[in-house]
Amino acid sequence: MTLELKDICLRYSKKTVLDNLSLYFEDGQIHALLGENGAGKSTTANIICGELQPDSGQILIDGQSVSFTTPRQAIENGICYVHQTPMLADSISVKENLLLGIKKEYRANIKAVTQKWIGDISPDTFVYDLSGGMRFFVALCSALIKCPRLLILDEPTALLNDNQSAFLFENLRSLANDGMNIILITHNMDEAERYCDTVDFLEEGRLAPKKPLPVLNANMQGSPAAQNTDSDDIVFSNICASPVNSTPLYNLNFSVQKGKITLIQGLAQDGLTTLEKELMNRCLASQINSFGRSQCAFIPTDRKNTASNPNLTVQQMLTSALNIPQNQKNQAALKMIEKAGVNIMPEEKCMNLSGGMLQKLLFERELYNNPPLLILCNPLQGLDTQTCSKTISRIKQAANNGAYVLILSFGAFPGEFSDKNYKLMNGKIFGGRP
Repeated sequence: MTLELKDICLRYSKKTVLDNLSLYFEDGQIHALLGENGAGKSTTANIICGELQPDSGQILIDGQSVSFTTPRQAIENGICYVHQTPMLADSISVKENLLLGIKKEYRANIKAVTQKWIGDISPDTFVYDLSGGMRFFVALCSALIKCPRLLILDEPTALLNDNQSAFLFENLRSLANDGMNIILITHNMDEAERYCDTVDFLEEGRLAPKKPLPVLNANMQGSPAAQNTDSDDIVFSNICASPVNSTPLYNLNFSVQKGKITLIQGLAQDGLTTLEKELMNRCLASQINSFGRSQCAFIPTDRKNTASNPNLTVQQMLTSALNIPQNQKNQAALKMIEKAGVNIMPEEKCMNLSGGMLQKLLFERELYNNPPLLILCNPLQGLDTQTCSKTISRIKQAANNGAYVLILSFGAFPGEFSDKNYKLMNGKIFGGRP
């Protein structure tokens, strides 16, 4: 299946998201669509798969003009999309997820696809017990079972380790060799050049000349985090948790120092997700050094549904939880939007935000009142290098101003940017040295 986009335009309010975008994707190849967060990559994918409709322009499949008003229509025409955040039902098993919405003729494919891609996972495993990487592979299996001729992957390696990434690309090459058309949405230039046959670069919704993307640099501007030897650490003692369907925690002891960045790294199966939930509950109940919710900036891993809601307006998302008078909320939202450098209006829906745009706005919301405590879960997940650098600078600035900063990360946060590092393994915590 060949795919061509001709002069695709999409506008939201006063913002042009895609501006006469034209692209061509040949079958039997792996294509990379690169660009920084907010460049229009995911929007392009959403239009191809029927989740959004363009204001103008054409989509051509094998030279024939098509129009999809729903994702189901795209699937029926051989197009499947694996989102950056896997769209799975947590409370049911892997097998039940794979059966959701599947036509009878595709069910015979389940065994062969799962044996190849997730052979080490029992089909009866509940999705909430899976690591981020394995959640991606389950979502990929759900797409491949439908025998797509065009496969779109949005930031597929965001939660994968090196071995999983190598396994993914080796097998994607086999699919392409068999004739599948594969589009990779990414901000990783090295990955694109190493594994893809073509590379297209988007910038502000337009096709742009290829250019190097920024590199994350440890020698960033800004002074080192403040050194503080006082005994006013926030101490977490003997944290235990025994959730029914996720990794338990065994007597975790760690501390967070004022004016410094503390990093805890681990995987979901090591208990990092359990720790995130435990800290969120303590934050909401004002049980962390008696800091109230307004004194604690908490950004969860699930940005779209826990920290936000696609159906809220941007203004509602930014101001509803803050103590801002009603007649000042619009102005406050505009201020946060401007500071975040995001091109959107307060009255627009959050569903119009890219992952990077939402991330920037959440930082401005949570840091709006200069809270003394920051708990940030996977703060660099899915961000391009330039936005990563800005996010780290924002975190360092808060620490330099005297805030307590605690970061939970699956591994994407570079340890050299933190002052104290812990490792979470099998529900137990180790380390704590600079």
